[in-house]
Amino acid sequence: MTITITLILAACCLAAGWIGYRSRKALFVMDALAAILLFTTFISIASAITRTMLRGTVFMTEIHAVLLNPVFILGGAYLAIYTPARMAMNVLRPSS
Repeated sequence: MTITITLILAACCLAAGWIGYRSRKALFVMDALAAILLFTTFISIASAITRTMLRGTVFMTEIHAVLLNPVFILGGAYLAIYTPARMAMNVLRPSS
């Protein structure tokens, strides 16, 4: 199962890298989406930390609630594919 998930993620990264390498508009959309999702992921984490501190609960047990937040899951999933794809685009770019 782990190998299958790894192969699917690698295929998604390669596909996103290839699409971004071939189209400037697609690259702009992927970059803009990454910026928005990075911001929302950080907001999700910050709100979980603030909630934990305001309640006065134990930080190490309460903070794991952020892992169940759909915004964190979607943002993290996109960024996990976007980041290697963007790195692949930079590697594949011909040097001038």
